[in-house]
Amino acid sequence: MIARRHSHRRGRIAIRRQRGIVLFIALIVMVAMTLAAIALIRSVDTTNTAVGNLAFRQSSILPANFAVEAAAASLFADANNGGPTVADLTKDDPTLNYYATFKRTDNKIGVPADLQTYKAARKLTVQLNDDADNVITYVIERMCDDKSAVKPVDGIAALTWCDMMPPKQSPGTTVNDPDLIKFPPVPFYRVTVRVDGPKNTASFLQADLR
Repeated sequence: MIARRHSHRRGRIAIRRQRGIVLFIALIVMVAMTLAAIALIRSVDTTNTAVGNLAFRQSSILPANFAVEAAAASLFADANNGGPTVADLTKDDPTLNYYATFKRTDNKIGVPADLQTYKAARKLTVQLNDDADNVITYVIERMCDDKSAVKPVDGIAALTWCDMMPPKQSPGTTVNDPDLIKFPPVPFYRVTVRVDGPKNTASFLQADLR
């Protein structure tokens, strides 16, 4: 009888030890599942943020194109529909966000200083809005250095310190003088657009006009 009781007590001790190990393993599993759930939530939040940013980016393309059209209208008579135009392309015109020279104030992504922050952009004269609560601002820069000078090139007055489109001439041979049809070189105009949308989002676009 004594031996049986002794063996029965050992069995109870073994059972109690097994229950303690299971509880410890269950706690580890719960901690691992909690960490996995937190990682999943963060992954979903990151995905939603990326999808939202992509949607805001896509929605800013149309307002940016509208700003480029407005900039072209202020530069070229054939693109203007009766609005204000830059009177002298060789001089700055702050009323139309126009600079006659390249300011070289770009940041690492090529945005000029006037558009790098929301506060700076709000100081510009021309501000455009649309039905989607976007605020559109742009800056026009003629791609010429401050040391611009007029110098004849093949009989045509060219700006020496500008990023120019090469002159064109007719390749045809139907006229007696092939130099009769010749177009002067034209400097490039860079338009940088900032679109401030909902939830403090900002998108940028650049276009070269000539």
